[in-house]
Amino acid sequence: MDCPTAPLEDELFRQIADAYTHRWRVGLCVVAPDGSVLQHRGACGSCPAAGGPVCREARSFAVSEGLRWGEPSVTLCPRGRLLWAVPLMVNARVTGGLVASADEAQVLGGGEGPRLDIARVCADLRQLAEERNLTNSAALSANRRSYHDEQQRAHAIHAFKSGVHYSIRELYMREEPALLAAIRSGDRRAAREILNRLLMTVHYHARDRIDLVRSILLELVVTMSRTAVEAGGQPEQFLGMNYRSMVEVAEITSHEALAAWLREMLEGIMDAIERAWRQDPGFLIFEALDFMRRHCCEDLSRDDVAAAVHLSPSHFSALMARESGATFTEHLNRMRTDRAAEMLARTDKP
Repeated sequence: MDCPTAPLEDELFRQIADAYTHRWRVGLCVVAPDGSVLQHRGACGSCPAAGGPVCREARSFAVSEGLRWGEPSVTLCPRGRLLWAVPLMVNARVTGGLVASADEAQVLGGGEGPRLDIARVCADLRQLAEERNLTNSAALSANRRSYHDEQQRAHAIHAFKSGVHYSIRELYMREEPALLAAIRSGDRRAAREILNRLLMTVHYHARDRIDLVRSILLELVVTMSRTAVEAGGQPEQFLGMNYRSMVEVAEITSHEALAAWLREMLEGIMDAIERAWRQDPGFLIFEALDFMRRHCCEDLSRDDVAAAVHLSPSHFSALMARESGATFTEHLNRMRTDRAAEMLARTDKP
């Protein structure tokens, strides 16, 4: 299906505007790349100053911010209204934007009705555009990921400057178990945060000794790959990945490039684990059921079993129900009943 360009077909815009304005009580308009209003529903497009250059610039800026961050970002228009937008895109080309607007009182409080949950309102506009194939969801996702990575790096730098400076080996020993646990459980966010802390310490202590940094990071990649195999990844895939990594890292001559290379390796490892889980989720369920059988007579919770197979509790519950046809509680009750029946059969008491 081709991506629609601005202006949208009248019926398509009506459907989008009906859904969004009814849900959130805000205005919505379609704009050209320069911010000119092409279609509208609500106060922004009806404003007497809507066609002026300052208002056009404000709407165009809102669209560019939505692309830059990968998510609608709230800006202020010259008339005192709050704007947020998602770009309309064909591949990498911006053809216009969906711009929403609201009074300050709706967002900050003090007006009629409940205050808007601006984070949900912004996310909902992006999701609405993605569902209708109006934007490049892959590009927005990449921009969001880049923003979060930069944010995490900034936090790591701030924490490093204000905290205790451990040696490379000390921090490695402190952080490695948590990093490997995050990889096993598929927790990308936690793994990225730990990796940023490790990189800060490595760069601080190694300074210009690029060969030392290479050797430390290669050791880390090998350890991460071994952990990924334990989590269900294919050994052959990681052997190839490690060979390529050794070839690539030998040609890197800057700390920045090494950091980017390590982050790319982490993402590749996490992707491989997720593919393995999708291809053979039965492996994890088998491990979970085996753990439950061995501990069913203890005070066993869903979170305990999820941790044992390195999954988040919610993902474990969904996987268990989908793959086995029964919930965690149903399996546990059945195991306890079977164990009780087995113990009764073995007793000599009447």
